[in-house]
This record gives sequence, C-alpha cells and structure tokens, in this order.
Amino acid sequence: MGARAAAPGAPWWRPRHAVVLPSTATSLVLTASGGVLFVAAALTVAAGAGAWDAALYRDLNEVPSAVATFLTPLSRLCLLGGLTMAIALLLVYVLLRNRSAFPVVIGAGAAITALLAANLAKVIADRPRPYEVVAHAILRQQPAHGTSFPSSHTAVAFATAIALLPFVGRPVAVAGILYAALVGWSRIYLGVHYPLDVLAGVGVGVAVGGVALLVTVRALRGTRDDPGTRDDPAPRGPDP
Repeated sequence: MGARAAAPGAPWWRPRHAVVLPSTATSLVLTASGGVLFVAAALTVAAGAGAWDAALYRDLNEVPSAVATFLTPLSRLCLLGGLTMAIALLLVYVLLRNRSAFPVVIGAGAAITALLAANLAKVIADRPRPYEVVAHAILRQQPAHGTSFPSSHTAVAFATAIALLPFVGRPVAVAGILYAALVGWSRIYLGVHYPLDVLAGVGVGVAVGGVALLVTVRALRGTRDDPGTRDDPAPRGPDP
C-alpha cells in the first residue's frame, strides 16, 4: 500500500498510511492469552519448578565454545543498548511511514507499560538471578540489576512489536516478532534469566500488546469509512 492523503474531516493525529486493524476479539484473545501465560509461569515458579527450569537453563546457557563464538555476538544485539536502538528505529520508521505521532505514542506507551508491569512483578516475585544460584552458570554480560522473574527485556520487546503491528508492513511485522523472540532467547544464553522468566516476560508483552491493539482499534475504528483503514482478515500486502 502506498501513502495517502488524509480523508476529509479526519482527525489530525490519524495515520496518513493505510492501517489494518485487528478485530476486537483478536485483541482480547491476545490480552487474555498473555495474562494466562504469565499467571501459568508464575504459579509454576511458586510451585517449585526450580529443578527442571534450571536444567533447561543450563541446556541453553552452557553451549560448546565453537557454538558460542557465533551466538555471543548475536546475543549482543539484544542487550539494553541494542533493544533500545531497535525500538527507537522502529518508532522512527512508523512515524515516517504513517506521517503521524499516533503509532509512536502507542508503541512507546506499550514499551513503558510493559517495563513497569514487569518491574512490579519482579518486586513481588523476588526470584534470584540464575547465575547467583546455579552452579557453573555462564554470565556473558555485566551482572543484571533487580530480580529475575519476569524478563523485562522480553516483555518490552514483545509489547512493542505487537502494539505496532497495524502500522507496519508484513516484512517489518515478522522481523519485529522474530527479534522479540531473539531477545527472549538471549536473556537465557547471556545467563541472566531462567526459561520461565522469559516465558512470563512473553506473557506480559503479549498482554500489554493486546491492550495497545484494543486502544488502537477503539481510536481508529470510528473512521472506518476512511478507505485507508480496514479490518482484518483482509490480506496484508508486501508493503514494508
């Protein structure tokens, strides 16, 4: 899809590029699924899943040196600096593509909300970092701040990627989700999170992203007569 002029009478903040809105049901399912995933991970940790969680952590953290030679530089792309840069570039992209600050507000709001929610959960859960308690754990970054459950990096990555789905083309949407998954893997490989921490972070991110989609649908569906706004399941083109 190409850029378009604003429809007559459209609010000034409306995106100037075609937007594909998810259904309200889809947004609600995402929100609920994320919440269920987070609660399931939290209950599993509370029930004492430390042994198998630690075993899976070792499998993903302790890899042969030849493999680590390739994986370590890849994981560096997901450190705080890399994640911040990726989100900043994505926000600049949606700003230029849509010629509107609305997607930027949605994306930044989702990232901040996910970060706050994850940090609140960290305080409540108070789970030690794996490198503090797991024998022979390999820490491939500086010691992390705060506690382990859930992964805030993963939560922020998924929340941002999902919140911005209506405002990007399919290639960028796929790349965003894949990068979020890479962030989740990297937190285990770098040594700072258990797998259940990452799973809970995915839950937080999906739930917050679903809420952001609900906000977008509520804000933009009021102008459904605008030809640049349509509902799923119309297929998305290859527009980047």
